[in-house]
Amino acid sequence: MKNKKRVKSICSNLMLLFCAIIFFVSVYKLAGYLTEYKKGEQEYSELSSAVTVSTEGQNKAENKSENPPKVDFAKLQAINPDVIGWIMIEGTVINYPIVQGMDNEYYLHKTFRDKTNQGGTIFLDAENQENFTSDNSILYGHNLKTGKMFGSLRFYEDKEYWKDHPYIWVITKKKSMKYQIFSSYRTEASDSVYTLDFGSRDEFSEYLEDCVKDSYYDTGVTVGPDDDILTLSTCTSDSEEGRRVVQAKMIYEEENKNEQ
Repeated sequence: MKNKKRVKSICSNLMLLFCAIIFFVSVYKLAGYLTEYKKGEQEYSELSSAVTVSTEGQNKAENKSENPPKVDFAKLQAINPDVIGWIMIEGTVINYPIVQGMDNEYYLHKTFRDKTNQGGTIFLDAENQENFTSDNSILYGHNLKTGKMFGSLRFYEDKEYWKDHPYIWVITKKKSMKYQIFSSYRTEASDSVYTLDFGSRDEFSEYLEDCVKDSYYDTGVTVGPDDDILTLSTCTSDSEEGRRVVQAKMIYEEENKNEQ
């Protein structure tokens, strides 16, 4: 009887020790991730000095400018020649450089300065045209719990948030583009939303109709097969294949007069 109690006690102690080890390893890993994310956020904060938001024509009530931000691409290209643009949604944390790699894997865990980091970089689909002339240009970014990168896309589930932040600026070396958001919804990685180009305008039109139907709410923004589409994509925490997308159509485009 005593031997059985001793064995039971030893097993209980071993189980407690095992749980304690798992706990401390998890805390250690979490601390490492948080430190890594913080370093990534600091890097992008420093890079934001390459962008200037014009105060001309600014809507003081909404603290938003009608003019595109100006980007110092010479400064950015000296750091990373893969840079192809900059994305900004005024009034949000989305204010980042855009890169395009040889595939859709490399920049998942690499910062703009090519440092290993779980936060990664905002990147254009490797199969897209780098000048954003594909039917559907897709930008990928991580869904960080801090809300950074594309973590704030979750807020577009709320129509009031969309009303306050309906536009997306995308700036390349040659042109400035403004997009108006028309749809926001959850989907899966295998969904047709990730189609880049279409064989016919009818096929593209059907695709856009589905995108509008899938939206959490009706934005009232009309969209058709002659529009250039921008899709922002991030993962969700509910499943491995879960994805969150915010889609917009180009409403403004101009050549950059003074390339920097």
